[in-house]
Amino acid sequence: MKKIILYSTIFLLFFSCETIEGPYLNNENISNNQPSTTTKNVLIEDFTGHLCPNCPDAAKELEAIQNVYGDKIIGMAIHVTKSFARPYSVSQAPKFQYDFRTEWGTYWDNLFGLSLVGLPRGMVNRNGYSNGNHKLGKDEWLNIVQQELEKTANIRIEILPANFSEKNGFIDINTSILNNLTGNYNLIVCLTENGIVNWQKDGSIEKEDYIHNHVLRTVLYEGQLTNSSLLNASEVYSKRINYDLDDLEEYNINYSLNIAQLGNGNSGNWNPNNIFIVAYVYNTATYEIIQVEENQLIN
Repeated sequence: MKKIILYSTIFLLFFSCETIEGPYLNNENISNNQPSTTTKNVLIEDFTGHLCPNCPDAAKELEAIQNVYGDKIIGMAIHVTKSFARPYSVSQAPKFQYDFRTEWGTYWDNLFGLSLVGLPRGMVNRNGYSNGNHKLGKDEWLNIVQQELEKTANIRIEILPANFSEKNGFIDINTSILNNLTGNYNLIVCLTENGIVNWQKDGSIEKEDYIHNHVLRTVLYEGQLTNSSLLNASEVYSKRINYDLDDLEEYNINYSLNIAQLGNGNSGNWNPNNIFIVAYVYNTATYEIIQVEENQLIN
């Protein structure tokens, strides 16, 4: 896994939680194996926080878009900022004691600046980053999703998990080039978790049994898809990634306890049966995601 080093960041004194109204929308190897058809998929990165009262509206919009387009839409809920994602102090227990934040979520928020314009906010395949139009309100997601789905799929990603136990194993990622491409591309492999029942502000209500889905847990790997800037159709690049969930969980706990602002180390209790693998390839010049795929860790 590529090590991402976080540097101290100056946080704004005031953050806005955007008011949103409904309704919601009802080691590298190369081979020549090639799939017959591949669809273009879309990643919606939802920057959120359990203290953000309008963020559940964005989660509903993501779910609605998924209900229309099915498996073509992959979600990732990225909890960020001290203002909207910190855990409450022990004296305020049992409310909001969990810390959903991760090193990678903080890094991406610093890089892309989503929280600077208020939460909830999201990116759709990181479309528009090159011209500064990537920080999207939830009502803007659908239009960009439709534009992305009209694009040709230039690569296919296949995710093949192999579990030695509930907690460890390896994942094979096969990336097939469908059409000739030029440029530099990175592969990122993440783990997300569904069905986390915990506190969430929802409008004026504090819900203790809110169901958090698509929660970013960790990044397993980031690296070059290939060191060549010429990718030829019919090539397949393969990567095997070993994982140990106990080690990954402990890493998040240590991040919350020792690095995250006002963290408490309460970032554990992962459920292996609810964890998904999200793999995507992006252009390193524009950060645009050109393909994404998802598969459950334990089938």
